[in-house]
Amino acid sequence: MNRDTLRDLTVFSLLLAFGVVGRSIDHAWNFTPLTAVTALGAFYFRSWLPAILLPSAVLAISDLFLPSHDSWPVQVSVHAMAVIPLLLGRAARGAAGWRRVAFWGLCGFVPATAFFLVTNFAVWASKSMYADSFAGLVDCYTQALPFYRTMLAGDVCFLSLMTACLAAAHLLQPGMIAQREDASELRR
Repeated sequence: MNRDTLRDLTVFSLLLAFGVVGRSIDHAWNFTPLTAVTALGAFYFRSWLPAILLPSAVLAISDLFLPSHDSWPVQVSVHAMAVIPLLLGRAARGAAGWRRVAFWGLCGFVPATAFFLVTNFAVWASKSMYADSFAGLVDCYTQALPFYRTMLAGDVCFLSLMTACLAAAHLLQPGMIAQREDASELRR
């Protein structure tokens, strides 16, 4: 096993463990590292495969320990929303300078906002406790605002922590991301 493969397996394992533990422990609802883990994995890994497997594995494993979702449409919507930080992390990988900073900034609020809108619509549409009317939909979104607030806080907190760790790793091993990009370009 070469050095890059070992490093990738180690990073994947650490991110997976952090994501599962962070999602499974008793915490404020939606205050989890899932967005940060997904975005960082998409940024770090050269290949799409580990970048996609990472949030899928975090969700699948941690769902074993969490209370079940209200319905399968809600569960599908929760899992589908992992695509947004995946795409933003991948876009940050391909950007440089202020564009990269902008993509990381978008990771702080776009995933939580999309998650709030999509999953709560799924809750309302799946015949939940909310009335099957526009007023019921508004009530569903209103009741979910505290969860949105904690998800925003969690995303910003964990993204800050994990990008600081990435910056520290870059200081300890300058050019690590650039070297990984160069190596992937040579293999194409």
